[in-house]
Amino acid sequence: MKLLWLALGFVIFPLKAQETTEIRISAGADPYIIELLTLALSYQVESSRLVSVRSIPSQDRAVRLLGEKGGLDVSWLVTNSQREKAASAIRIPLVKGILGYRIPLVHKHNKTLLSGVRYTGDLRRVTFGLRRDWPDHQIFERNGLSVTSFSQEDSGYDMLLKKRFDVLPSDLVSIEAALSDTDLVADQHVVFYYPSAVYFFVSHNNPLLHSQIEKGLKNALQDGRFEALFLKHFSARLEKLDLKNKTVIELDNPSLPPSAPLEVPFYWYKQGK
Repeated sequence: MKLLWLALGFVIFPLKAQETTEIRISAGADPYIIELLTLALSYQVESSRLVSVRSIPSQDRAVRLLGEKGGLDVSWLVTNSQREKAASAIRIPLVKGILGYRIPLVHKHNKTLLSGVRYTGDLRRVTFGLRRDWPDHQIFERNGLSVTSFSQEDSGYDMLLKKRFDVLPSDLVSIEAALSDTDLVADQHVVFYYPSAVYFFVSHNNPLLHSQIEKGLKNALQDGRFEALFLKHFSARLEKLDLKNKTVIELDNPSLPPSAPLEVPFYWYKQGK
């Protein structure tokens, strides 16, 4: 439809409403991830909105569904070489490597189990419970530690309660929910650490979305909004972790790709910085 402004001789066409791009993500994401992805996309001129699809049962399946009909456009995963072959990684660590810190979750009857531990050699008689598709499953095994596998996160907590293994290494995000069970406690003596990066992943066939998210994250790093959002969600958790008063057991991570930007210091959390 066009309107004629006869007095001045102009032909005026009504403006076309800007289309909003829908970006599909897995339901049940941590609020920090949602806020960070929204922040990254906010630097684009094009309008977009996040659409949640049913929760994806495993991380490996999330990779396979990227770009597929009925699948996902963006996922966030701990990186490894296999995943970076299957999908396109945006190599900016979303949580600054803090998921590489693993807090030992133990049964309350075993709260002194790790009190004398200083090195991995002190852990030969300890059995760790890890979900089969978690990257740290392979990491703990590669470091010579005994691992019992489980398939669902809830079953891991049940197995720990039944003392089917000794320790469930938990991250800063999920441990708070686990500690709602009064029979489980966080060990106060040791924390495990290995270099690890959580990235946004997109399909290899979607270079435009890859570029938009990467540019947005870099802009947020430059203007300080990334750091502000990180501190909002994690500063209290990191304070509780109390690294300065615990023995940090460092593990090798052979699954971390050589492309990980370990040489960029402001991408990573460091105690006291």
